[in-house]
Amino acid sequence: MNARPLPPLRGRGAQLAAVHGHLERACTGLGSVVVIEGAAGLGKTSLLRAAEQAAGDLAFHSGRGTADPIDAVVDLAVLLEALFDGEKPLLDRSALSTTHASPEQRFWRLYDIQALLEQAALGGPLLICLDDLQWADNGTAAALRALPRRLRDLPVVWLLATRPGQGSPAVRAALAGLADGGAEVLRLEPLDDQAVTQIVADILHAEPDRRLLSSAQRTEGNPFLLVEFVRGIEQEGIIAVESGRARLLDERLPGRVSDDMRRRLARLSDPAIRVATGAASLGRRLCVPDLAAISGYSVPELVIPIRELVQAGILTECHERLEFGHDLIRAAVRAETPAAVRRAMDRQGAEVLLARGALPVEVATQLAASAEPGDDVATATLLKAAEALSTTDPEAAANLADRGLRLIVGEHPLRGPLVARRVLSLFAAGLGKQAEQFADMALRQALPPEQEAEVRLSIASMFDLAADVRADNARAGLALPDVSADARSWLAALLFHNLVVAGRTDDALNAVDALHRIVESDTAREGRFAFELAHAGLDYQLFHFESALRRLDVAARIGTSADVSRQLADYFRSWPLLALDEFEAADTAADEGIAAATRDRQNWALHIFETWKGLQALETGRLTEAATALEGRYQPGEADRIVSVINAAALAGLGRVRVRTGDTRGAREVAGMCRVVATVTAPGPRRHATWFLASLAMASGNAQEAHEHLCGRGADERLAIFPLFPHDVGIDPELVRIAIAAGDDELVSRALAVAEQRSERNPRVRSHAATAAHARGLVHHDASELESAVRTLREVPRPLALASALEDLGRTRLDAGATAAAVDAFDQALALSSAHGAAWDAARIRRRLRRLGVRRRLVAPTGPSSGWPALTPVERQVADLVIEGRTNREIAEQLFVSPHTVNAHMRRIFEKLQVRSRVELVKRAGRGQGG
Repeated sequence: MNARPLPPLRGRGAQLAAVHGHLERACTGLGSVVVIEGAAGLGKTSLLRAAEQAAGDLAFHSGRGTADPIDAVVDLAVLLEALFDGEKPLLDRSALSTTHASPEQRFWRLYDIQALLEQAALGGPLLICLDDLQWADNGTAAALRALPRRLRDLPVVWLLATRPGQGSPAVRAALAGLADGGAEVLRLEPLDDQAVTQIVADILHAEPDRRLLSSAQRTEGNPFLLVEFVRGIEQEGIIAVESGRARLLDERLPGRVSDDMRRRLARLSDPAIRVATGAASLGRRLCVPDLAAISGYSVPELVIPIRELVQAGILTECHERLEFGHDLIRAAVRAETPAAVRRAMDRQGAEVLLARGALPVEVATQLAASAEPGDDVATATLLKAAEALSTTDPEAAANLADRGLRLIVGEHPLRGPLVARRVLSLFAAGLGKQAEQFADMALRQALPPEQEAEVRLSIASMFDLAADVRADNARAGLALPDVSADARSWLAALLFHNLVVAGRTDDALNAVDALHRIVESDTAREGRFAFELAHAGLDYQLFHFESALRRLDVAARIGTSADVSRQLADYFRSWPLLALDEFEAADTAADEGIAAATRDRQNWALHIFETWKGLQALETGRLTEAATALEGRYQPGEADRIVSVINAAALAGLGRVRVRTGDTRGAREVAGMCRVVATVTAPGPRRHATWFLASLAMASGNAQEAHEHLCGRGADERLAIFPLFPHDVGIDPELVRIAIAAGDDELVSRALAVAEQRSERNPRVRSHAATAAHARGLVHHDASELESAVRTLREVPRPLALASALEDLGRTRLDAGATAAAVDAFDQALALSSAHGAAWDAARIRRRLRRLGVRRRLVAPTGPSSGWPALTPVERQVADLVIEGRTNREIAEQLFVSPHTVNAHMRRIFEKLQVRSRVELVKRAGRGQGG
């Protein structure tokens, strides 16, 4: 059956033309985002419907979802409605996997949705309309941050409608981020006089007279109120239509507009009023059985009141269901119901929804607002909803748990679980101070020691939290009386682990024996495994790399049933391997970790393995590969969430990549984030951030500023920053340069001692011998030491460390008057830097040569920089799979990488081939330009 044609959209020609432009661009393969802002009743929904009709004329497939305030915490509710509901669903719901790694449901669900959208978009352009986003859940906000960006090279158009300044902070931030990223924002204003005239004529099928138009101006250009006004005067006979001319007979406003909702409802029958009042407590979408349950009428008895409500314009029929004619109408019905009655109706509405099988999370918002203290059903339901939200929206979970606690009267068996859930969710949401205050106050009042220990243990295991917070909770758990040996063992191991990863090496050394005795007193393997893993980390930080590997082997023999512990051990193995110059083994360990994390759908593991792979690539001079792994993971507005040493090191690594490649703007962006990270309490992440700020200042030629960064938390701090990661051999010479330039002899001695100690404890490792020689050469201005460093570094794949040593050798030879030998060293350093894409270093070396009267053109990296020949082997693989019609998800699974890495490869492929979309890429290959 053909859809009923929509009435003309009046007064929105410019906005509709803009939308048409985006639809037409999508036909060439380019995705885009349009945000439509407007107050209630200004026609956002009408514009979306007109866009859907226009998209249908262009052979688009479309889907539309409308957020409902009752679903404000239902994860991805409005997006899933747009994709999987409607007469002709955009996607097949059965194709969406329902199995997800429980701690990361949303992460993988979004990638599943992305894969389905990619597959659908490869068959033709798509239009996704999301309405009333001011009521959307935080899951939808996360989707808006991710999906439009990931799908921008496919013909997918997003139309997003919202009321300005409304919505959760997450939703508002997501929409603002889209606007900053290039989305077009269309703002709807009240209609002008011409549009008002046209709408009146459209409804009455006659030209309005001046008196009628003057009366219509009282709606102030609000389309919803204008339509209500015209239909009201038509129904009440206040106009006369003669010879195609509509004449107003009376100045009074029709009751449909002038009456408040109470008087409007009063003109209806009692059954209709009863149904309308109940319907307002069931949300935006209504089904007849629910209306029967809340009103107490049978389904046959509902026929007449529903017909009456439809005729009055209060309810409308939509896809075999009922809806309120407008959100303003539902709001008015609710507003005219006494608050006490409304609250009771909302509670009854939640009961109706639960009775027909709604999930606890689907009624949580309504229960939280309507339940009274002592409502045990509501308390239990809110706990279940909070548990369900704990992995996808922990802040909402904490709020629901708090509301559940407020419903408890006296002693209650659910008080402890609700307290535990609120504590864990507050920490998971990044609300650490609030979580600590609540935990200290509530845990011991609500939980016996063993249960409190379990909560403390859970907090100590939350690796997204600052390590100091985790350590504090492990200490608090160990201080509890009457705690089982298993729990004490785990807590002791986690305290040790968190001290190590926080960079509190001295504290870890002081505590190791006492904590080891606690762990060894228990026969369970979990604590012993975790302790050996942490001890391996301490050995690594103290330069005992082979001992670290042996401890990892011991941990493997002990075994563990905890996936997190096992994968952390697999991940950490790469660190001492790289520090021992076992480059191939370190790469293999990282690749195997990526493959396992992808197979098991564990986002946290995939993240740490991939970022580590980026740091390994940086160490070995593969700057493009490092950038691919590290870029796009950290946003400036999220710097306060970078609290782990892994993420801080990856952020600093990204900054160093950008410095090396000459991306000054990107380096400054990373510096802004590092200034935030440098304020955290844990020394580990703080030191990585501080080091990048210092190295950026040094790269910019400001040694004094670099030294000031190192002393930012006091003069003693500069001596404790290093070592950072002991495998990162390029840091020691750079630190020596800063210290020498700043005249800081104490720091010079400290930096040299670190390099010497690392080499002495690992005499067979060439990188460390070279680093120590490099540091000695700088300190003593000794060309022979620098020559030794150069010879040794030629034997290991650390080309940027070699280029650094050559540059220092050139400076030392120059100071000794050996100009020709200096030029030779500079030339070699320039060749290495250029060949590996280190444009910043290459430019600096060229300046040195120019000062000597030697002009060297910037040597481009070997091979072309654009076109098909410029693609790396991996990029060519990705391009070939795109040409075959594979989705990013399929490509990621075939190449054993994450979709994030595939997206990064795609960006570089597009840059090199100078195309903007997959459609252009496929067309170019089809023209025989694929080589």
